Amino acid sequence: MRDIKLIGVDLGFGFTKGYDGQRSVIVQSVLSDQGFTADSPGAERLGQDRGFHIVADDGTFFTGCRADCDWCSPLQPRQPDRLFGDYGKRLILSVLSDYTMMESALHLVLGMPVSHWQRLKEPFVERLVGYHKIRSLQPDGSRTPKNIHIREIHTVPHPMGTYLGMLMDANGRMRDEALKDQKIVLVDIGFGSTNVIVMEHMRLSNRCSGTIDLGVGRAFEAIDRKLRQESGHVPRFDQLYQAVRTGSIRIEGQTYNLERIREEAFGRLAEELAARIERMMTVEWDLDRLVLTGGGVRELAEAIGPLLPGEVSVIENPQDARLNNVQGQLRLARARWGT
Repeated sequence: MRDIKLIGVDLGFGFTKGYDGQRSVIVQSVLSDQGFTADSPGAERLGQDRGFHIVADDGTFFTGCRADCDWCSPLQPRQPDRLFGDYGKRLILSVLSDYTMMESALHLVLGMPVSHWQRLKEPFVERLVGYHKIRSLQPDGSRTPKNIHIREIHTVPHPMGTYLGMLMDANGRMRDEALKDQKIVLVDIGFGSTNVIVMEHMRLSNRCSGTIDLGVGRAFEAIDRKLRQESGHVPRFDQLYQAVRTGSIRIEGQTYNLERIREEAFGRLAEELAARIERMMTVEWDLDRLVLTGGGVRELAEAIGPLLPGEVSVIENPQDARLNNVQGQLRLARARWGT
């Protein structure tokens, strides 16, 4: 029997992530039946971010930077029933195509937004488990056949992966006994949504856990609108994402300083998000600490931290904060199925 491969997979409204302990994949959660190849107009975007061109039994599709679809298009999966349907299945198969060549069995720990996890996990797992024969097409036109065999899936709510990463070592063994007895709120600031869970004695409290339909994408949209007004130019998502992080963007030979716009946009977002988190936490007064995690933590932690109750800490990640959950989910996979 071939070896079993363990992978943490995280499906979010902003990005889909994968991690197997050696390599990580982060792809924007964008999917289209039209896309970019090496000779397409606009193909200069290829290689600046991850993207896939996949041929499957149910059709051909492009994901991530290879999808010919605006990042803020209404066609994007803003509703959970759409994301956790065929749309999300295709995103996950795209990510998994990077981890398999033959029919090695894959065991996944899959992260889902906490408010939709209980209702949507079973039908979504049914879509994914089994064999999936696809072909991965490269920008140069070459084709690689992939036989993806998903044998088992264990689902967890966001941001349980971050909590597991705090609790376990890389092999899935308990490393922080003191954490087991603490009551912790984890706030996962994503691109399209924010997930909040309360962990008490290693158990999830349903009373105050939930998904807020607000993420750093709101601030990105405000910055994007301002840039369009000033420059008349519509930046690609990878350009905007980098510009927000560096504080400036160069468009047609002119440099636009984004520091003031960025500070205002994230300041407003922090106030609104903190108010909604605090309303969720009104009955949770005996917390040991509140932990910030997720891909949006880099942009928002400084602004939102002082607005939240109690001791606030931030999960740092030398690779990318968007990987906090999948890295912890891989540790759970190793605890469940061995290393």
